[in-house]
Amino acid sequence: MNLSYLTARLRKLNIIRPVDIKDLFLILLSCPCGLVLRLFRRHLWIVSEMEHTARDNGYWFFKFLRENYPDRPVYYPIRFDSADYPRVAKLGHVIRHGSFRHHVYTWAAEMDISARTGRGLPAQFMSRQFQMMGLYRFKEVFLQHGVIYNAPPFLECKDNRIDLFLATTDREAKAIVEDLHYPPERVVVTGLSRYDELNDFTVDKKQILVMPTWRFWLYPPFGKTAEDVADEVRASNYVQTYCRLLGDARLNRFLEENDLHLLFFPHSQMQPFLSAFTGENSRIRIASMKEYDVQTALKESAYLVTDYSSIFFDFAYMKKPLCYFQFDYEEFREKHYPASYFDFTDDGFGPVVKTVDALVDELTASYARDFTMNDEYAVRVDETFRYRDNQNNRRVLAAIEELARKGRGHREK
Repeated sequence: MNLSYLTARLRKLNIIRPVDIKDLFLILLSCPCGLVLRLFRRHLWIVSEMEHTARDNGYWFFKFLRENYPDRPVYYPIRFDSADYPRVAKLGHVIRHGSFRHHVYTWAAEMDISARTGRGLPAQFMSRQFQMMGLYRFKEVFLQHGVIYNAPPFLECKDNRIDLFLATTDREAKAIVEDLHYPPERVVVTGLSRYDELNDFTVDKKQILVMPTWRFWLYPPFGKTAEDVADEVRASNYVQTYCRLLGDARLNRFLEENDLHLLFFPHSQMQPFLSAFTGENSRIRIASMKEYDVQTALKESAYLVTDYSSIFFDFAYMKKPLCYFQFDYEEFREKHYPASYFDFTDDGFGPVVKTVDALVDELTASYARDFTMNDEYAVRVDETFRYRDNQNNRRVLAAIEELARKGRGHREK
C-alpha cells in the first residue's frame, strides 16, 4: 500500500478533516480482517445507495436478491437511525453504514453494487480515495439513480473505477460510451431495478405530481450547511418561480373546480429547503421525503410536471402524461449539467413550457383528455425502452454474474 501517494493525494485535495483521520484509521485497521474474511466468503456482495436511504435501485435489487436467493452473502449498509432502516432490516443482512463491520466487509467484497457512486462506501471521502487508487479488490457495479440523458462530468470514466455500468435505453448506453468514454464492454442495457415495480399500479385521477430536480448552484458548498445558504435559496429564481406556481390563482381555481389536488415533491437535495416553498391552498401538499415515497407518488399520480429530472423516464415508462416546466433552461445548462443526446422537444414524452400560464394551460388540456398520454408520445415510449417488463432485476443479476465469472477466470489464470 503506497501511503506516501495517499498522503500526497490528500494534501493536494487540501480538505482533510478530523473525521477523515478517524476513517483512515478504521480503513487500515479493518484491512487485515477483511482480507481474512475474503478467504472464507469469496463471493460477498455489498448492495447500496445513499447512506440513509432504502428506496431506490439499490434497495429494489437487494430486496430481489434476499427474496429469491436468501443464501447468498449479500449485505446492505444503511444508517440505523434512517427512516428507511425498518423496511430494509426486515430483509436481513443489514449492516450499519460506516461501522467497523462495514469497513471489514468492504475489504472482503467481491462486488460493490450501488445506485450512487461512492455513497455506499463506509467512509464516503476516505474510502473513495482508496477505491480510486485501486486498493480495494472489489468490482464496482453502477446500478444508477436514473436514466442518463445529460452528460454529467462527475461520471466520466477517467474519474471513476466503474467495472459495469448498467443502462436502460440503447441511446443512453451509446451516450455512456461516447460522452463519458466507457469501453463498450463495460456498458450493458438491463433496465433499472426499480422498474420491475412500475408495471403494477393504480392511478389516482385526482392527483397531479410536481417534481422538479435540484439546482447545483443553490446547494451548500463543501463546509457549509443548508442554513448558511437558506436566504440565497429563498431569493433564487428557482424557489420564487415555484412559489408563484403554487400560489397562482388560475391553478388554484382549476384544482378547486375539478376537485383535484397537487403534490409538490422537491428533489432530495432540495428537501433541506422545504420551508421555502409555500402554498396556501389545502389542495396543495408540500411533500417531505420522511412522509412520502417517490416511487409511490409516481405510480399513483395521474399527471407529472417536472423540469429536467430523469424521473420523467419512470413516468413515461408507465405511459402517463407529463410536461416539462423549463423556465431556466439556459441557466441550468450553464451551471448544472451540459446537454447530451436527448432533446426535450424532439425526444421528450410531453410538451415543454416556460411560463406558469402555459403550464396551467397544459394541465387544463390534459385534464380534458382524462389525463391520457397523446399517441405521439406513446410511440416515443415504445421506441425508447428496449424492455417494458418485470425482468429488470434478473437482467441486472445476469450482467453482474457475468462480470464475476470474468473476474474469477482472470484470477485463476
